Amino acid sequence: MKRHIPLLILTLIVSSFTLIAVNSVTDDHQPCRKAKYATAEPGTCLDPKAYRFLKALDRVEQNPYDNEFAKRVIDFFEPGVHRILDTLVAYENNSVPVRIYYPTKTSTKTPTPLILFIHGGGFMFGSIEEYDMAVKKLARITGNIIISVDYSLAPDHPFPAALDDIYAVKDWIIQNRKKLGMKGDKITVMGDSAGGNLATVLSLRSRDENLDHILCQILYYPPTTFKEIEFPSRLYFLRDERRNYLLSEEFVKAIKTNYLPESVEDSNPYVSPLEADLTGNIPPVLIINAQVDPLRDEGRRYASKLSDAGQEVTYIEYDGMIHGFFNLYMIFKEGKESMKLVRNYIADFYKES
Repeated sequence: MKRHIPLLILTLIVSSFTLIAVNSVTDDHQPCRKAKYATAEPGTCLDPKAYRFLKALDRVEQNPYDNEFAKRVIDFFEPGVHRILDTLVAYENNSVPVRIYYPTKTSTKTPTPLILFIHGGGFMFGSIEEYDMAVKKLARITGNIIISVDYSLAPDHPFPAALDDIYAVKDWIIQNRKKLGMKGDKITVMGDSAGGNLATVLSLRSRDENLDHILCQILYYPPTTFKEIEFPSRLYFLRDERRNYLLSEEFVKAIKTNYLPESVEDSNPYVSPLEADLTGNIPPVLIINAQVDPLRDEGRRYASKLSDAGQEVTYIEYDGMIHGFFNLYMIFKEGKESMKLVRNYIADFYKES
């Protein structure tokens, strides 16, 4: 389970980042700078700040947000945006809360690219509020309008409730794009962790229904299969007895139990896009991965499968980084650097048009 720790922000230090193209060889089995940075996977080392974060994580109290001073510090450094609107998207007998971020005054007056953002949390946790700071930062860096979705969570609302909510929000955006101030007639869909799964599944469902509303997909360390495949990253980072890499084996099992009804096979392409037919009109994909992450290899495999199917895919992996670094951008400079990559990736599509 992902935990966000404001008490550590003043004590952890950020450093440099490394980009790795898809299919590159990263396991050269060189020793880590210090033995304590070594992981269970030979040749893979934790970034020093990731090591310090994980070590400190074991020492914080159960509710790290229960600290008024820390909250005031966070509020002081919180990125500002020009305008925020909260509203509900109604469909059938449901209503989905969304938050709309306009980064600048210009974005409220001039047609601006729009991102549909889908938060993480293992399909059971997470919210607009938990991702509010990171989304504000993303809005400021990209200059895009961002709509963040509070989709229905398991176990009370198992699959396909979250997907249905997000699909309805996508349709609502397209129908109201001029009123929202959106540039063009296509959106970027972006998701973090479980949100990455939902973003790419949304794209697959749109393809299957012959709709062309999505400009591109941006997936941060996405879980791409619920099948119990023994990827090396799962074996090394879920079963390392020395430390927990934010995702535990018990939590991963709980996700499957709570999100998938018994009637849904774990090979269903709308829960496991790695099992999907990836041909046809699939929007271009940017996958941003962390090297020291149990979900790493299924993200790598999904990128390779997309490429093999003739799709346009860009794969970026940060050496030594752990799951969740996007939402922990206050601690990890890689979070902010990756947002700049997102900005440039989206901007290239508008240069072409």
